Amino acid sequence: MRLPFYIQLPFLTLQIFLFLDPSPPWNLFGAVAIALICWLIISPSVFVSWNIDTGVGYVDYMLGSTIASYAVHSFYLLSLGRPLKSIKNGDKLKVHEHWWKRILHVAHVMQSPRGVGWNYQVNNVPAAPRQPRRSFILTSSLRAACHAVLFEVARLYVWYNPACSSVTVETRSYVARCADTIAFIGLTYWGLNAGYFAMAAGSVALGLHEPRMWLDLFGSWRDAYTVRRAWGRTWHQTLKWFLAPLGKATSSVLGFKRGTSRSLYAQVYVAFLLSGLVHTGGDIVLSGSTTTAASRPLFSMPFFFSQAVVITFEDGLIRIARRLGVKDSAWTRALGFVWVAVWFGWCVPGFVENMIRAGGGIRKSASRDMGPNLVQAAMIRLFGFDIGEFAESWFGA
Repeated sequence: MRLPFYIQLPFLTLQIFLFLDPSPPWNLFGAVAIALICWLIISPSVFVSWNIDTGVGYVDYMLGSTIASYAVHSFYLLSLGRPLKSIKNGDKLKVHEHWWKRILHVAHVMQSPRGVGWNYQVNNVPAAPRQPRRSFILTSSLRAACHAVLFEVARLYVWYNPACSSVTVETRSYVARCADTIAFIGLTYWGLNAGYFAMAAGSVALGLHEPRMWLDLFGSWRDAYTVRRAWGRTWHQTLKWFLAPLGKATSSVLGFKRGTSRSLYAQVYVAFLLSGLVHTGGDIVLSGSTTTAASRPLFSMPFFFSQAVVITFEDGLIRIARRLGVKDSAWTRALGFVWVAVWFGWCVPGFVENMIRAGGGIRKSASRDMGPNLVQAAMIRLFGFDIGEFAESWFGA
């Protein structure tokens, strides 16, 4: 699967604007220009005519969301972030005299969404590993391999499962729908982790970074005993760097005093609205993609907005429980895990179903576009067993 070079146009344009560091109002003009470029690329007619459409709905959705994220990044970095003036690594902010150092500075910011070691490091990043270099390299290599295997198993699952490529997904049982959802969402989770841990091992082995710089990409699932914590501490680690500042800025513009409930909930709703806007880029791409199965326009926004609503409801229940004298304990956390599992077990399968209906699934015929499945190839080579044929008979594909 080869993507055209101009898909990087929004990213490169943003890099240039950040390097030039335009003053107001030119910074806002630059942000608008980048947003228009993003809109042009993800518009259905251009996405298909420029051969950006990969033929794999899941990949097209991710591409659309990534491109849309550059539009939101541009408004944050050009208006609030200002890497050359506000973002620093260390005690002092140093504006580099050499132009190539400025380019590296800007590029580092763009490639470090959690800001580890920088003054914009997001809250609740997992603790730094305290390991010797050799131990870290070995551990990261093993974690990369494990996540790669899980990714390939999930990819095999969705290839041969008709529910992951058709509009008949809603006819599955609740347990089957949850299994489908875990495999489908796991493609993102395991795929990102596999690449991340591989880069961590390689970077430390080459002496480019210390192990303390490679914190886990996602937070611990042990922290996900409320919906708020599941998003804020476990899943949204790579989006908080621009969602949180934009939420605070919006709260300030609305005149809400910092630390008040109005300010906090304004930030929550803005964060999920922006997250929904980013994923809407994937919705728009699918609306004109060759993989489209049925019209489900803008299905991402309701899902993400509902997370803010349920967090508001959840916070209310927690306040009532505290007034009744209920304290944090192993039992309350266990109940919290059940609640989170029930909520996501209900809403996430619906989100996945809408994506598949819109053409965002992975068809068996797309396997050529995504390359050979390593687990399937290994099973054939080592044991002479084609797990794909077994999966076909199991799912009746």
